[in-house]
Amino acid sequence: MGTLPASVRLALWATAVWNGLAPANTLLDRAFPDIDDVAGDLDRLELWPQIGERVLLCALPHPGHAQAMPQGGTELLADALDAGECVYVPMFGGAIVPEIEPYGPASDQGWRARLRAFDCAPTPIHRIEMLTDSAIERRLQAAIAAATSELTQIDLVPWQRSSERDRAAAELSGSFGLPAGMPGRLARTIWSAATVSEAAEAALEHDPIVGAAAHERRQSTLRDLMVGADQVLADATNLAAVMLAGLVPAR
Repeated sequence: MGTLPASVRLALWATAVWNGLAPANTLLDRAFPDIDDVAGDLDRLELWPQIGERVLLCALPHPGHAQAMPQGGTELLADALDAGECVYVPMFGGAIVPEIEPYGPASDQGWRARLRAFDCAPTPIHRIEMLTDSAIERRLQAAIAAATSELTQIDLVPWQRSSERDRAAAELSGSFGLPAGMPGRLARTIWSAATVSEAAEAALEHDPIVGAAAHERRQSTLRDLMVGADQVLADATNLAAVMLAGLVPAR
């Protein structure tokens, strides 16, 4: 499994295809390069551009941090929180949650993505249009600096004392296939935010044995960093998408 969320890839590649920047028959292979079987409500990816949608956006929600989600029913929110991601179209409304799971025997296991479509309200994109690549990048840098400062005080900075960040960077450093025409600064921020999120998640799962107070402080700091990195990742993806669609000029 790759570390770049499926919804990030799907948002960028669908937007590229809908705007004539990539062949339509490459969409699923580009969006799900590490998935053996993609099924479900694939028809939405053909219907939405036919009715005038030009951009596909993504959200990477966490419990207590779902404010960037489109307004929909409780089932959409629950599924998106469970998956940690979704994509949506802003003009007419509509969302997809990619549910990714293993299948097959343990000796020959593959990965399946099932796309579940949901209704949701149209979503104004003025907040995205007001974003700048420099401001998004600074938010990531500030989140990293704050987490590093906090973790240094308890001598448990994962990317200084272990290989989590190196492992995450190695997994992401291969070509994960961003569409041609991506603004360079946003592409770098997408890579960096995904790396930081992966490193924070890995560190949460491999917690060293420390005192209870230091443990909770470390866990809280890493959770905040992961949430912040994912918010940056979603914003960078969405700004890149509206630029690919020509809704705002590249800058």
